[in-house]
Formats: sequence, structure tokens, C-alpha cells
Amino acid sequence: MNNLRELWGTRFVHYMNEFQKYMRYVFTGHLAIVLLFTIGAGGYAYSEWLKQVSPDFPSALLTAVLISAAVTYSPPVTLLKPADTVFFLPLETKLAAYTDRALRWTTFSQLPLPFILFIVAVPLLSATAASTKLALILTVVFIVALKWVFVETEYNFRHAYGGQSVWKDRAIRFVLAGGLLYGVLTGRLFFTIIFALAVVIYQVNCRKAKNDRAFPYEHFISLEQNRMMRFYRFANYFTDVPHLKGSVSRRAWLGFLMAPPKFTESEAQTFLVRRTFLRTDDTFWLWVRLTVISMVGALLIPFPIVVFIFAGALAFASAIQLIYALQSGDEFRMDMLFPERQNTRPAAIRKTVRAVQWIQAFAVTVAAFFLFGFTSTPFLIGAIILIISEATIRLAKEKDE
Repeated sequence: MNNLRELWGTRFVHYMNEFQKYMRYVFTGHLAIVLLFTIGAGGYAYSEWLKQVSPDFPSALLTAVLISAAVTYSPPVTLLKPADTVFFLPLETKLAAYTDRALRWTTFSQLPLPFILFIVAVPLLSATAASTKLALILTVVFIVALKWVFVETEYNFRHAYGGQSVWKDRAIRFVLAGGLLYGVLTGRLFFTIIFALAVVIYQVNCRKAKNDRAFPYEHFISLEQNRMMRFYRFANYFTDVPHLKGSVSRRAWLGFLMAPPKFTESEAQTFLVRRTFLRTDDTFWLWVRLTVISMVGALLIPFPIVVFIFAGALAFASAIQLIYALQSGDEFRMDMLFPERQNTRPAAIRKTVRAVQWIQAFAVTVAAFFLFGFTSTPFLIGAIILIISEATIRLAKEKDE
């Protein structure tokens, strides 16, 4: 296919079909409940905090830093494949027809995050009277402009230098974007002009640097493969992704959690499931992340009812995703070598999930002591985690049966 515009269109349609195929398993009723409780709890805590926020709070600086980080992270989405290193060579002089559309899609797909951060920051900016209405409107314009420029800048930098010093490039753009957005939010015209000129100069230099360089197919193909692998790993939390190549780690420092194996009919599966949980990177770190987030909420949210909802939502997310993760996969397991009743593995999964949720409840309860002291609130938080986890395990059992 010599028409690169048609090639991009064909690949984009295939990519969107692949994306929608897995996302329909992600956005289910379970995730909707988790998002509802999480957003509700976070929104309530945020609104209560705004009522007592100090007028001297550096809201403009914080907003500029957060949005700058979201705008700066702009890896290009090229949809390139390994075979392109051969088939694209005769068309390399016309490659701009393909990459221009790739960069436009990259800009469009990455704009929601900085806009969400801006929408969340608007009440804070209003509460502290840090920005005028005109400054907020100009900020929206500059967010779009910066994202557009930075997507092209990162593409040009990667084109010129491959994967070398990408984070140095991002650090420079982060400082430039932060200074520009801070100047816009605070109404400092001279500050804004200086950083805007710096952004333009840096963009021009990156464009010039890539002009005399051959297109680094291997780098962009590797970048695209890693991006899709991250998406497949995320989707694998909710459904089985057949072509996902998961990673495992021994984690010898957790060996004390593994009792000596007892290869009886009732204990063999428990040993194997527990080891699967501890050594599968995606599953183990998923639980660790949710537990840490729940602990942070118990440390920082001063409203008990909000902490109850927040910790309960994350307990549900932890339990349901662990169950699905340990149930999924048709790969070879050691228990397939031995005759065994088929109903022992589901019981082992429930036992393992129940045990790790007890650990989560204990950790969050300890974290809550630092904020609420030795009161009933930390114990109630732990009890809610255990109750919701147990209910989730039992409901998942009924669904399987």
C-alpha cells in the first residue's frame, strides 16, 4: 500500500477495534461502583477542604506544576509495526503524511488528562482568588497549544536522538511549561512572554536537530510495542488477554510468607495459588498499589465517613481484581500433572484473597491510627475492609457457580 494516509487510516481502525474490544470488559458495573465511591469520596473531601483553605495557599503554583507534568508527558502514538523497518524504506521521503496524522491523534488523545486537572483546580483557584476569569480562559488556550507543540517536540527529539536523554528533554519542557502556565494564571505578562519565546525556540531547535537524521524505526517500534503492552497488562486485570506476556519475579524477601508445601488434596492448590500471587508482577503490584492508596487515604482524609467509603471501594477493587487475576489464564500449571478434584482451586483462590485482604485491613488500620488516634474509627475502617472483601469473595463465588 503506497498511500500512507490510507495505511494510517487502516491501522487506526484496527487499533480502535482492539481498544474497544478490551475496554468493554474494563468499564463494567464493578468499575463503575469503584469510580462512583472514589470520585464521590474525593470530591466530598476536596469540597470540605476548600472551605478552610488559606488565601495564601500557592494554588497557582500547584496547578501549574500538575498541568505542566501532564502536558510534558507526550510520547508519540505511531502504530508502527516491526515489518515497517523494511516496507517503509522506499516511502521514507513521504513518511510525513503518516506521522502528521499520528501526531494529531496523539495530541487529541492526550488532552483529556490536563483538562481534567484544570477543571479540578478551578475551584481551588477561585477559593484563593489566584486567577481572573480571563486568565482561566487563556490557560485553556495555552494547554491546547502546549500539548500540540510538545507532542511534536518530543517526536522531533526522539527522531534526532532515539531513546537517549528523553527525560532530560522532558525536564526542560516541564520547566518551560510550568513557568508559562504560572505566568498566565497569575497574570504576569512579561513572565508569560519570556517562557513562550523559550518554548518556541526549543521547539525550533529540536526540529532542526532531526532534519539530517534517518528515521529511527527500531526506537519508535519499540516505543509503540511497550505502549500496547502496558494497555494489555491493564486490560488483563479485568479479562484474559491471550497474547499478553506477563513477567514474574522470585521475590525471595517474601519467602517467609510461604510455608513448606503440603501436597495433600486440600493444601496443594493453596500453596500454588499463594506462590502465583507473590511471584506474578502484575497481580502482586496491583494489590500493593491499591493497599498503599488506601493507606494514604486513611492518613490524609480527615473525615471518617469519606475514609469509610474510600477504603471500602478500594477493598472491593482489590478483592474482585485479585479473584479475576488468579482465575484467568489457560497456561500450564504444576497441578495439571497430578489428578485432583476440580473444585479445589476456586477454594484456594478465595482463601488466598481472604488472607491478603486481612493484611490490607491491618495496614490501613495502622495508618489510620496516625490521623484518628486510638479511637474506634481505625477499627471501623478495618472492619469495613474485611466486610466488603468477604462479601466480594462470596458474591464472586456465587457468580462462578
